[in-house]
Amino acid sequence: MNKPLQSLKKLVVLAIATLAISLNVSAQEWYIYGIYTWSAPHPVGDFYEHHHQGEAVNIGGLEYQTIYVESEVNGNYLDGAYRNDDNQVYYCKWNGASYDDEVLLYDYDLEEGDFFHDDDAHPMQVTEVSTIIDNNGVSRKMITFNFIGLTDVTEFWVEGVGSNRGFMHVGQWEADHDSDGEMYHLLCYHVNENVIFINPEYNTCDIDEIEENSADNGISIYPNPANEVVKILNDNNLNITSVEIIDLTGRTVLCTENCDEINISELSEGQYFVKVIGETTSVRKLFINK
Repeated sequence: MNKPLQSLKKLVVLAIATLAISLNVSAQEWYIYGIYTWSAPHPVGDFYEHHHQGEAVNIGGLEYQTIYVESEVNGNYLDGAYRNDDNQVYYCKWNGASYDDEVLLYDYDLEEGDFFHDDDAHPMQVTEVSTIIDNNGVSRKMITFNFIGLTDVTEFWVEGVGSNRGFMHVGQWEADHDSDGEMYHLLCYHVNENVIFINPEYNTCDIDEIEENSADNGISIYPNPANEVVKILNDNNLNITSVEIIDLTGRTVLCTENCDEINISELSEGQYFVKVIGETTSVRKLFINK
């Protein structure tokens, strides 16, 4: 993956996104991975942004919640404000001087066969309404769309979280990968630093932290899959100072200075990353099967 923004590890990952079911929920954050598709000399490559809920604001007598964006490319800025009205979400874009008129951003009352953005060249049609269980065990409505007139272009919304394309980018489809612009992909959604939802297309909140590094430096792990012990193979006798096991949310679940053999018996089944730190830093995927 091309990563022109290496220093975004702390900022990380952008948040576009979407609403909480209640305006009273605090510290909402959306992390997003994006791709520049601009033509030269404009930026080309990957980027990350962090969107977070800010203060309440009164617009036309109604209370909205502000959304801010943190981006190394564009700095920190106010993007707009949203409000919930039952199962509908409305958004007012900040234009630098005032808020634009609100638009309907989400309608979670849609059912199979319904249309959204009817006036667009390629309106969205609901193809499936289902239920998912988030990371806190809460059931949330999931709405999947196809775009009329486009082949294999889909989008999904998760109630209280937003679109898999990000909060402010409903209806942005990848029909032409060569077209100029930016594509956004929601990685995950946090409330009060707790991971509520992870996009199943990415299975991580922080690509910069846990992306597998496949450089041929002689570092490998075995067995893989494993269930009790993982061994580090260091063919080039590199100086290794520590090893971390990282889960799919980007959280370090095990850290050790034993660089030969790691006991993983207490970890749950699933996918992890092994980060080997020393002269060079290597990251390898690890699958734990019990």
